[in-house]
Amino acid sequence: MRLLAFVALISSSAFAQAIGGLHDDQWVTSRTFATFGAVVRQSNQAYTDGPPVEIKGGGPRLLAMHLSGAFFPRKFFGVGFGLRSDVVRANEVGQTDARPLPQQNVHGYATAVLRWQPALLFGLEGHLGWWGGSTALIRPTNPPTGDFLAMTGPVLGANLVFDPTSRFTAQLSGRVEVSMAQLTGFGVTLGAQARYGLVDLGPFELGLAVTFEFNGGEWRGMNVTKLNDAGLRLGIGPSLVSRRAAPPSVVTPATAPSLVGSVTRTGGTPVSGAIVTAGDRTTTTNVAGTFTLDGLPSGPVTVTASAPSLRPAVKQVIITPGVSVEVTLMLEAKTGPGSISGIVRAAPDKPLAGAKVTSGSTTVTTSATGQYALTKMGPGAVKVRVTLDGYTPADEVVQVAAEANAELDVTLELATQRSKAKIRGVVSSAAGPVAKATVRIVELKLKQTVKADGRFEAEVLGGKYTLIIEAAKHVTQTRVVEVADGDQAIFQIELEKVR
Repeated sequence: MRLLAFVALISSSAFAQAIGGLHDDQWVTSRTFATFGAVVRQSNQAYTDGPPVEIKGGGPRLLAMHLSGAFFPRKFFGVGFGLRSDVVRANEVGQTDARPLPQQNVHGYATAVLRWQPALLFGLEGHLGWWGGSTALIRPTNPPTGDFLAMTGPVLGANLVFDPTSRFTAQLSGRVEVSMAQLTGFGVTLGAQARYGLVDLGPFELGLAVTFEFNGGEWRGMNVTKLNDAGLRLGIGPSLVSRRAAPPSVVTPATAPSLVGSVTRTGGTPVSGAIVTAGDRTTTTNVAGTFTLDGLPSGPVTVTASAPSLRPAVKQVIITPGVSVEVTLMLEAKTGPGSISGIVRAAPDKPLAGAKVTSGSTTVTTSATGQYALTKMGPGAVKVRVTLDGYTPADEVVQVAAEANAELDVTLELATQRSKAKIRGVVSSAAGPVAKATVRIVELKLKQTVKADGRFEAEVLGGKYTLIIEAAKHVTQTRVVEVADGDQAIFQIELEKVR
């Protein structure tokens, strides 16, 4: 059974794609068919009070009417109905000289319908209800006379419905009717029906339907010892179908992230490892520059992204429960000046107030705690001079990153003391500070590795010295310097890469 259902699903899917595609957003809520056409009937009738009679109906005056439909207030449950009426001119076989008698068979039913629809492509319906009707007889009198006997009882049926497109529908149906009235027995009805929608009328679609149906049964009662009755009908007529949109799938807040987004540089390059903060939640971007944050409360929230050497970006978003809010934050490269701050002291670690700290045209005075701050410095290597009456001036060079602060603490020595000279400077390249560069003072057999920002400093007695500056994959430089006691020599050395 499962294999047959799977084959039906695959076959109907291919058929639907061939004639216009699926319509997975709707399901049928009502359908009504009214068709009119031809009918051919035949019955064999046997009586307790006369000879058997064989009746055939046909000819140019035949007529068949068929009305059926279903209404589904729920996707899986509905009610169905049907009514057919056949009008024929009938003769007793072998009695060609007898006048044809008008015969009419009426049949109607009402059922409850359970619908199983695993996909909107096809469905299976089960019908259970009650039916009733009458069948025509020809009594073997002279001349023959017509009569009607009633039939009624339970009805059990099933429909296999193919619904591949919003306009085309086809169904195969079968019913078993049991009679417990004047005539008892049972009958079987088999049918096929197809429709195609033509015109939209608001909530309904008007279309054209074609119906083919066969019914037959065996009955007895009311001095009828046996009645075999069969009919074949074909009709065409209008149809009305209404549909309802299937409810959209809703992702619950528990499964939907509150915020998803990406962090990029100007130009669209993703930023990996950027820190993203929204409310009390913080995360970092992956190698693709994307991030996800869960559990944010509903309402407005500020989203901030930051990364080294880049300006932070800030955006306001509205968090909605069950919906993933998307945001993109763009970080621009820092290019503006930075600042320098620090403390000026006298040995041993005594803060100096009133010292002048000068860089270019900017001069500030240290506070009572020896602190100072220079703004709008750099970016790049910046020279700083510190002076105070009674102390030997100090000259420094510091590397200032764009829009960042560089810390520089300076120690001044009393001018009355004989102090050592200082040799200091910054080693860099066109790309910035050079990692693991070294400075050797040949005369002192002193070798010193420069700091991370490229600075180096050495205290020496007054005299003449040879400095050799080296770094891997860079051209070695040699400098000769002569410095007096208490004096300073400052260098800014730029190494070239080995070609």
